[in-house]
Amino acid sequence: MLEADSALAAVYRAGKIGDMDGATTVAICERRQRQLVQVSGWKRNFESVCDRLAKLLNCEIPLGCRRAVTSADRSIFRIGPERLWIIGPSSDEVLQQLDILSLGEEAVITEIGDSRTVLRITGPQSGVLINRGLPVDLDPNIFPANTFAQSAIHHIPVLVHRVDIAEELTFDIYVSRELVVSFWEWLTEAAAPLGCEVRHPGTPA
Repeated sequence: MLEADSALAAVYRAGKIGDMDGATTVAICERRQRQLVQVSGWKRNFESVCDRLAKLLNCEIPLGCRRAVTSADRSIFRIGPERLWIIGPSSDEVLQQLDILSLGEEAVITEIGDSRTVLRITGPQSGVLINRGLPVDLDPNIFPANTFAQSAIHHIPVLVHRVDIAEELTFDIYVSRELVVSFWEWLTEAAAPLGCEVRHPGTPA
């Protein structure tokens, strides 16, 4: 059962949808127990902020607004020249303690997890499903693992991240909480002809 604070609580139903005579070609689940932190700064000093952040997280910080960095179940997106998103488990103590004491007054740290819903889409037809609304070429030669794009699907702003999972084609989609019900209605309708399974939140995808 969904947690009470899920924006999809009224519409999320686990189970198979669409034409399921054949094998499931795409699966959808809401990712729960995640925290999303935004780190913002100014051009004159943001690189020094990134240097301190790299030491705290023990990983590199992405330089461009297309490639994500994933390490220790955290993903880092440079969503603007001086703005980062960092997402990790809700139990991530480093993210919980990320504040002015760790990055200094040159950075603005904002917890924005409650403003976004994260949906994971997997399976051989997951790219086909997403491209029914996303005007971005998801061919693996153009959009390899750990690439992300900020665009719109069904007139709704999204961030689409190809997750680096070798076993199965996998994407995470970040959607504004206030628009996610409309997005969910589009997504499940578009997925029905493909043979889709909606999984319980938190089910590994």
